[in-house]
Amino acid sequence: MINKLIFQKIMTKSGIIFLLLLSVPALVWSQQRTITGKITAAANNEPLEHISVQITGTSRGTTTKSDGSYSIMASPGETIVFSGVGYNSREMKIGQNSNISIQLIASTTDLENVVVTTALGIRREARALGYSQTTLENKDLTDAVSSNWTDALSGKVAGLNMIRSGAGPTGSNKIILRGENNLTGDNEALIVVDGVVINNSTAKRTANGSEAVYGTGSDNMPADYGSGLNDINPEDIESVTVLKGPGAAALYGQRGANGAIIITTKSSKRKKNEWGVTLNSKFNIEEVNRWPDMQFEYGLGLDGQADYDFGFSANRTTSSAYGPRFDGQLFYQYNPIRHGRDSIPTPWIPYPNKSRKYFEQGNTLTNSVTLDGNFGKTNARLSYTNVQNKWITPNTGYKRNTVAFSINSNITNKLKLSSKINYTNKYSDNLPGAGYGNQSIMYWFIFWQPNADLDWLKDYWAYDANGNHLVGTKIFYPYSSFPENPYAIAYQFINRSERNGVTGNAQLSYNFTKNLSLLVRTSADYGVEHRAQKRPYDAGSKMPKGSFRTQDITAKEITHDFLLKYEKEFSKDIKLTFTGGGSTLRNNYEREEMRADSLLRPGMFYPGGAAGDPVFIPYKSKYVINSFYGLIAAEYRNYLFVDISGRQDWNSVLATPTRTNSTGFFYPSINTSLILSDMYKMPKKINFAKLRLSVSSVGSGTTEPYRTSYNYARNYLFPDSIYQNPAVFANPNLKPLRTVTTELGGNVKMYKNRLGIDVAVYLGNTKNQILERIVDRSTGFTREVINAGNVRNTGLELTLNTTPVKAKKKNGFGWNSNIIFSTNRNRIMDMPDTSIVLNMGPVGGGQIVAKVGGSMGDLYGRGYVRAPDGQVVYDAVTGNALITQEVVHIGNTIPKGKLGFSNDFSYKAFRFSFLFDGQWGGVAHSLMHYKMVEQGKLKVTLPGRYNGIIGNGVVQNPDGTYRKNDVIATDIDDYYRSHMGTDNAEGSTFRTDFIKFREARLDYTLPARILSNSGIRRVSIGIYGRDLFIWSPWPMFDPEFGTLSGTDIVRGFEIAQFPSTRTIGANLIIVF
Repeated sequence: MINKLIFQKIMTKSGIIFLLLLSVPALVWSQQRTITGKITAAANNEPLEHISVQITGTSRGTTTKSDGSYSIMASPGETIVFSGVGYNSREMKIGQNSNISIQLIASTTDLENVVVTTALGIRREARALGYSQTTLENKDLTDAVSSNWTDALSGKVAGLNMIRSGAGPTGSNKIILRGENNLTGDNEALIVVDGVVINNSTAKRTANGSEAVYGTGSDNMPADYGSGLNDINPEDIESVTVLKGPGAAALYGQRGANGAIIITTKSSKRKKNEWGVTLNSKFNIEEVNRWPDMQFEYGLGLDGQADYDFGFSANRTTSSAYGPRFDGQLFYQYNPIRHGRDSIPTPWIPYPNKSRKYFEQGNTLTNSVTLDGNFGKTNARLSYTNVQNKWITPNTGYKRNTVAFSINSNITNKLKLSSKINYTNKYSDNLPGAGYGNQSIMYWFIFWQPNADLDWLKDYWAYDANGNHLVGTKIFYPYSSFPENPYAIAYQFINRSERNGVTGNAQLSYNFTKNLSLLVRTSADYGVEHRAQKRPYDAGSKMPKGSFRTQDITAKEITHDFLLKYEKEFSKDIKLTFTGGGSTLRNNYEREEMRADSLLRPGMFYPGGAAGDPVFIPYKSKYVINSFYGLIAAEYRNYLFVDISGRQDWNSVLATPTRTNSTGFFYPSINTSLILSDMYKMPKKINFAKLRLSVSSVGSGTTEPYRTSYNYARNYLFPDSIYQNPAVFANPNLKPLRTVTTELGGNVKMYKNRLGIDVAVYLGNTKNQILERIVDRSTGFTREVINAGNVRNTGLELTLNTTPVKAKKKNGFGWNSNIIFSTNRNRIMDMPDTSIVLNMGPVGGGQIVAKVGGSMGDLYGRGYVRAPDGQVVYDAVTGNALITQEVVHIGNTIPKGKLGFSNDFSYKAFRFSFLFDGQWGGVAHSLMHYKMVEQGKLKVTLPGRYNGIIGNGVVQNPDGTYRKNDVIATDIDDYYRSHMGTDNAEGSTFRTDFIKFREARLDYTLPARILSNSGIRRVSIGIYGRDLFIWSPWPMFDPEFGTLSGTDIVRGFEIAQFPSTRTIGANLIIVF
């Protein structure tokens, strides 16, 4: 009955017409068949998801799945079009083949339409941005993976500088964008993970009290424990967007002056009810890639002495190698079996490069498994990664476990829930101490003798005169009393660490209408770390009875924020988007240190094992930042874009107990983008042209609390006193540092998108520097906090993208090339005093000095006395170089320019890529070089031994004139000390220019036909290398070094750096 009624309704007049219309395509349908295939990227053969597959002239269309596959109905003779954001479209006429699989080539023009993540997580089209930004994808970070994933940013982003501590397997990096403008050294970029700022919580570097990298006081040497930034798993990163200038990061207000690194972790993009599993395994080996040029012609001794007798001869305990030449003579030497002087003389021989054997081959094994999929309206991703590292020094390394979870759920058509949580557990049983001191491995490396065998040191506990093994109480070392046995350092001087961190967010977004939406978000960054340092008996003059110290560190930052967005097309030409929001941030930091110096008995590494009362040193800080911000984005005819943003911050750090006004500061910016190629008809060879302009005013340097009010500090080192007077006079009217920047740029794409050029120039002025000025001690203080100083920062950035060879057919040969160039200059325009010493070197009066008219990074120190024509002046009696009494300008530690050159080749299932990068124009002082010259360990000290030497320069005559030096220097030890010793900073200062073979990778992806019916979607095999070769005039290990300085990493002074390493590895990826 029901069917009959339905049939009667259909057979109305309108129903008959409708059926007649349907009959036309029904005739065509009878000829249609199912067309299937797979779409992959030409560059790397990766499957492409969400590619549009459309039959021209019809409404039939679909999109590809996560494995690149598709299925669609079509008839012979029809045309099928494949298109997707970021790729050139392709058309194919349908013939008799029912399988059409193609590769798409990346399109430079379409990349301008790619949506990128900007400040506060706001997503924008790249073409609309009025400032410079660079986005790197996951493969850019994982092609040649490093222990610290941020290494992968080098050579790929114009204007990015990396300062590496190089201090062990978890070595920290400091990221600087567009040069330095803060006289206090706080020039680091803001780090944001899934909307969570981590700089002042888990990514905060923390130093242990009393530890110094120039540790000649026999205290603990600092270990680089890394931070939460190091711990981020690169396999979980989807993209990194680098917002280079303050204009790009202006919505971060008083924390945005140094640009921002926006890290977006992965989430599932599976289609409905689709699931997948990915297995990723990497293994690499690591070994030293560069060594100092050491001499093995002369052995232990001073002043060219010709004899040697272990324990009896003059200078028998020296660390210098200005002694007898290795010439087959017989001397009484150390005997490792007798644990002392041998009973018979043995040949005086060198052990060339034997000290290198101390450094082992390191390795890292990384395994990860990822499960992601869709169930109904929800997409979820869960990954687990395990990393096991063994570093190049014995008994050092780390293990890391990370879990990442993300979920996106469309609860209703208007309400969406999303959340990302990243958990990391990283621990190390031992990390090496860095720097120059008796507990440092590199201190031993400097002091070890050419006539000594490394194997003598492996039994590191000493023996007494009766042959008793003094295990746990006395450490053996055959020569100078200054260094410790390196194997004792490795196995007894323990620096342990375990860190747990959680970074995550949860957000709800609701669409009230198609124009109005609201996002509410809570973000948290929480980290807990436990450190311990164990020192045995006989650990140096300060710790003859050993030591046990611990630090418990808790960092927490919680942010609640909201964003209200309204967008409206007021006409076909004008579109406006209004975004407004606010946030409240609370940061809490706690650190408690315990020191038990001097133990009751060896091995009593716990507080109760202290010979006296343990000392507890707690520290706590907290601050709050409340903010409101807004963004107006205007668009005219899709070629003119104007953004106006503003942010008002109220910071508790700038408040005082009696005054809470004037703690709010406003940070505006305006950014414009003009698409010239859409506005005007361009020559045929120009495919895209854009101009951009950005002007902004942002802040920095205001997250250190307790600087605006007088307060007493707790005294924990002396039990009879509770408080002590503060040394720093507070400033109740303190303001945040402010940077005003103008950026002008543009980019052009030409010759069918095979050539792309992006250029940016910028000018910034940073004023209200937060400095500490020295004051008269009669005031009761040593320093006062002030706002003063103005630094001007200018630079140029250039990026060149080319496609020299474009693949003409499927699996054809393709070649993409990329060049980045950047240069930066800064000038100090105003200072409160004549000069400020920003950083002090250990010897030779070396110091980084800021002067009006000078530049950040200016290096001063004692140097050569020079004649008016610049020649070195020598002493008329000794023949040694004369050294200035006052410091002189030596150079600048900041490189003048950086260059990166990368290439990517693809052919069939193969992909090969490599990266070279370099820098020029900077200098640095090398303590290791000075000390090894002073001790006669380097080949540069060989000329003149026994025969004397005449230095290249002049001698001043009694009448004040100069003559060519004709004085023979016979004390070769003193001669080289005058040139490169402790009093001459200039002599051991060298250029830090370099060219590095930074990365290389070769991939092969198995053809899909081999994997058919196996349940496996993709298998890729790759080999890779990192830091393969270094070409540089720098005489020690790595010219691209930084040095730990408390919580900072500074450049300019190399202090017993660890060896640099090359990494070679293999990678297997299986996708189910």
